[in-house]
Amino acid sequence: MQIKILLNSNPFYVASASANRWLTLIQGLNQLGVKIQILIFGNYKSRDEKEKFGKEYNNEGIEIRYLTNKVVGGLWQRRYYNYIGKHLQLIVTKNKIKKELIDFDGIVWSENDRDIWKIVTEIPNKSFTLIAEMSEFLDIHHFNKGNALQRKFADAKQQYFENVYLKELDGFILMTKTLLNHYKKFSNQKLKLLHLPMTVDLDRFSKNLPVPDGFEQPYIAFVGVMDDAKDGVKILIDAFAKIHNQFPAYKLYLIGAWNYDTPNHQKLINHYGLQNKVFWKGEFYRNEIPAIIKNAFLLTLPRPDSKQAQGGFPTKLGEYLATGNPVCATRVGEIPAYLVDGESVYFAEPGSINSFTIAMERALNNTEEAMRIGIKGREVAEKHFNKDIQSKILYHFLKEVRHGNSS
Repeated sequence: MQIKILLNSNPFYVASASANRWLTLIQGLNQLGVKIQILIFGNYKSRDEKEKFGKEYNNEGIEIRYLTNKVVGGLWQRRYYNYIGKHLQLIVTKNKIKKELIDFDGIVWSENDRDIWKIVTEIPNKSFTLIAEMSEFLDIHHFNKGNALQRKFADAKQQYFENVYLKELDGFILMTKTLLNHYKKFSNQKLKLLHLPMTVDLDRFSKNLPVPDGFEQPYIAFVGVMDDAKDGVKILIDAFAKIHNQFPAYKLYLIGAWNYDTPNHQKLINHYGLQNKVFWKGEFYRNEIPAIIKNAFLLTLPRPDSKQAQGGFPTKLGEYLATGNPVCATRVGEIPAYLVDGESVYFAEPGSINSFTIAMERALNNTEEAMRIGIKGREVAEKHFNKDIQSKILYHFLKEVRHGNSS
């Protein structure tokens, strides 16, 4: 089996939920003997990435090839690229992508990107099998912060997927049953659907790792998007402010890139006088995350109830659980289908500062119980989110889709 995967960023380099999802599935399939080639149509994110990976790179049998040679690293460079540069660049890379795919007789899997979808659908007499994966609703931009241009692009993306690209698909992978049921109404006889929960590489979080520089134990950690609508960071800061005097040894570390809500978080930290207790640490590379969360005593996910939470499932939760450390999370989406309050997680009600405060208190007041709950949480990850198990399910699904498309 051969798969060509079109991605904007190299998942072996960037740290994001999307990259982690790609990487676990790619590595899992590779271990099962699937020949995988990743075509990077975006830019290098830093000179370090360019020096490390070059134009072509082989990672344990997975071939990585960059279709461009530019480095776009800074915030303003990335913004220019996302709005303007990317579209100009695709004029050049379009022919390269078509050349890669026009006679390819295997499986093509693309990043969820409208420009790439359009290039793929324009290829005549396709001999390849086309699949896609979705981990959240496409209309969440209506509910999250963003500017008019972002909403316009997102609307166009959703419309193109539902009206054009979905009809071209042979196989469609959905992270949650909510998404699966949603897309069943778009389904046709040709399209095969698979519910594939989030995946985590448990081995990344099994080892004892040294405490990272700049972190002081004992600490509570949050890793995610510094966005109140998506991940509820404000609720976490408010809740910690209520209990920090009760547990003076603990610090709170917030891990994530700058976001629209970041300045307000800083103001809130100052308002509570928590400058020596709560620290926004910014973004870290993927290979730095395991040590950060493995050495935390408590891991937090104060996600509010939202359209995004209903359709998606947080990758960070799988990684949290994989550490074997206790987790405080909100009861949103399909999370309660896997975890039990007081057994494998400390649950809080979404949107409630008091509820999240109580959940954190429960964990910090009884460390022995918390450690047992953390171990049970890892068992849940081993059973339901194990990369090796999920990869085998995906492998057999792809074989079925490919066979049906070839017959």
